[in-house]
Amino acid sequence: MKAHDILSRQEIVQLMNKSNLRATWLVLSCWAWVIAAMLLVAIWPNFVTIIVALLIIGGRQLSFAILMHDCGHNSLFKSTKLNQFIGTWLVAAPIFSDMQTYSRQHSTHHKDVGTDKDPDLGNYSAYPISKASLLRKVLRDLGGLTALKFWLYILKTRHPSQKSMVKNSALFRGFTVNMGLFLCCYVLNVAWLYLIWLLAYNTTYFLFLRIRHVGEHAVVPNPNSRNMFENTRTTLSSWWERLLVCPVYVNYHIEHHLLPTVPPYNLPLMHRWLIAKEAYKNTPLPKGYIAMLRGVLN
Repeated sequence: MKAHDILSRQEIVQLMNKSNLRATWLVLSCWAWVIAAMLLVAIWPNFVTIIVALLIIGGRQLSFAILMHDCGHNSLFKSTKLNQFIGTWLVAAPIFSDMQTYSRQHSTHHKDVGTDKDPDLGNYSAYPISKASLLRKVLRDLGGLTALKFWLYILKTRHPSQKSMVKNSALFRGFTVNMGLFLCCYVLNVAWLYLIWLLAYNTTYFLFLRIRHVGEHAVVPNPNSRNMFENTRTTLSSWWERLLVCPVYVNYHIEHHLLPTVPPYNLPLMHRWLIAKEAYKNTPLPKGYIAMLRGVLN
């Protein structure tokens, strides 16, 4: 299935149109949510506000991962230089990610989704699973065990020439930006607030990342098909799901696989056009992530 099989040339051109203003708003609004969550805890420090902050910040950290993905596709901003700079420093580095490495692997995912060559296969191939198994995964995420596994992997797989943090440019950028976040909190006499950011990264972020991966490709109609309407999933979402598990339009995943370089802010329009053209008439469209999760249980 190709985009031009469904959409006209004029529609594709319109969907490809990038907006620096809308891209900037996505990046700044994500950071604004992080600041607001930290302010909430700083003003009213208690158990409830901390839990709320962990949820919001974990969702925004997932936003950064998705915006890194969009910058890697060179689809967020008009300028390649802006995509490279913003993607590397403002969205990838805060979550200790490397956009260049991710982009190389991700291109293989688009080419070989659902096959043994797909680098993301391990994120969804085990499904369907039992409720007990899903609960164990959730507890591992919230207990920090998934994050620990991630950190051990990062340290273990470093090239011998990158044993020094300075030589490992991605890790160096991550620690540099995170040190900047800590210093901002320190200067404002709330250094302890950085722990909220760090705790969210090691708990709720990995939980939301897991749900995102499951939503995109687990238990699809035909994982071996080359048709994205059969090997990929789009999930309709509510406002709170967009705040936590599917920010910045990542739930429109069939649309993304159909045209990977469409800016994220144009995906809702693309979805409406596909619905109007009956492209979804034989494709399941879960109404929410709870419904999606029920569908991946056996």
